[in-house]
This record gives sequence, C-alpha cells and structure tokens, in this order.
Amino acid sequence: MKRVYFNHISSLKNAVLIISSFICLLIGTFELFSEPNIMWNKRISTLGSILTVVFFARMVFGKYYVGWNKVGITIRINSFMGKTFNFKDIKSTVLENGILTVVKKDEEKIELDLSEIEENDVEKITEILIENTIANNT
Repeated sequence: MKRVYFNHISSLKNAVLIISSFICLLIGTFELFSEPNIMWNKRISTLGSILTVVFFARMVFGKYYVGWNKVGITIRINSFMGKTFNFKDIKSTVLENGILTVVKKDEEKIELDLSEIEENDVEKITEILIENTIANNT
C-alpha cells in the first residue's frame, strides 16, 4: 500500500517557507551587504531559490500527493497532472471498492482509483472533501 503526502497549502509551515524564501531573494537581489561581504548576497539569494524549489518540488515530484486550501483540492494519484476541484463545484462524493467518485454540480463524474492507497489516507482524503464541501455549500 502506498502513502499519500498531504499538504495543507494554507498552513503556517508553508507560509514561513515562502516568506523566508521571498526575503532571501530580496536581500540577494538588492545586495544589502556591502563590499567586504558581497559573497553573502549570492549565498542568500541561492538559499531563497533553494527554498522556492523545495516548496514546489513537493507538489511536482510526489507521485501520491493531496494539496488543499479553503478553495479547492488537488489530488494526484499515480499521475503527473492529477485532478483539481473547487469545493464549491462538488455536489457529492462516493467511495466504493477503492474508487472515489466525485460528482460535480454540472453532473460531471470523476473517478479516482484509490485501491493502492493505505486505508488511513483514503479516509483522510474523503474527510477533507466532505468537510470542505459542506463548509463551502452552506
């Protein structure tokens, strides 16, 4: 059984990572350190770039990835692009025999095969979908 990497995009951890990356890039770009310490500008700029790559690499290179915020969710299970949903567009979700069926308000049905995923992770995916769909549809 495969494990899923869950990433609540609006979390404090992600905010700290992005803000520190942005500050490092600004310091490196505007060369705040003077002549004797000029190498620090390049090092700090490089650190900012590495932090940005770390933030986005988790989303791109994870084969089993679920990322969400209060607006929507991206579920990537054994594919590169994955499926993205806005919570306000979801009408219902059904989980049967390891297949998660998401029915949108325009009656479009999208099926995701979660049979390879651990049961705890499947429960967490459905819980995230149900909680946020209810919160956005009330």
